[in-house]
Amino acid sequence: MLHLLEYLIVMAVAKALCYLPAPLAYRIGETLGLLGFFLDRQHRRIALGNLHLAFDGKFSREEIESIARMTFVNLGRTFVEICRLPRIDAKNVDSFFAFQGLENLSQAKKKGKGVLFITAHFGPWELLVTASALKGEPVNIVVRPLDNPYLDAAINRLRTRFGNKIIAKKQALKAVLTALGRGENVGILIDQNITWKEGVFVDFFGRTANAAMAPAILALRSHAAVLPAIIHRRGRDRHTVIIGGEIGVARTGDFRADVVANTARFTKVIESYIREAPAEWFWVHQRWKTQPNGENLRWD
Repeated sequence: MLHLLEYLIVMAVAKALCYLPAPLAYRIGETLGLLGFFLDRQHRRIALGNLHLAFDGKFSREEIESIARMTFVNLGRTFVEICRLPRIDAKNVDSFFAFQGLENLSQAKKKGKGVLFITAHFGPWELLVTASALKGEPVNIVVRPLDNPYLDAAINRLRTRFGNKIIAKKQALKAVLTALGRGENVGILIDQNITWKEGVFVDFFGRTANAAMAPAILALRSHAAVLPAIIHRRGRDRHTVIIGGEIGVARTGDFRADVVANTARFTKVIESYIREAPAEWFWVHQRWKTQPNGENLRWD
């Protein structure tokens, strides 16, 4: 019943934000984000702690606090943009999205081995697969189901309405290899902390971080082209999708070493995008929580 009540409340808010004029809807989202920054002490501390780890000595304390505040504002905007996804269709896609690097995707697809998109919780990330599908490139999306089954079904309806497919994270390996074997696109978020069992330790912003090794394993086994893809916000209901050049996959014959090397490569590319616009990334997550010495680095 609590899940159902939560779903009904969220859907009512989402419906309102979808049909309100864009300036008003975004103003509401930005206000909610600011309230989150001031009221959600736990996640504010996480964001500030992460930013100090990543940019200590580069930004002043005031600049780091400003980035943290804008992170919350951007999360408010992202919530609005997810709510407004039903407004986007094949007729108006070009008014919502600009695309950079489509030639990188065309070149990669010529290999016929499928395309493995690596991406991050950056900008309005949920819009990325919708933009791709509306450009004729549907994506198999690897996701962890939401705890609320009603909300999970609702967001998946939005994700898949233009031809995208959902792959549950727990059953991902075989399903992803099958999709890539058919020459399809697969998208994986690779920027969050992972368990010891699922990850390897690599550098991220000059600090040791545990990163998902599954993308590297998939790239090595499938021979798919690996492309980074992110989405930048450039105004209200205006976004730029950026598809980077193919990332070379190291193949030395030492599988374990190649997994670590390629995971490091993929992570470094994502880091470069975050450095360009740090306020658009998801700093409220415990990115450096799992450490090699078995201790958990936490800010809450």
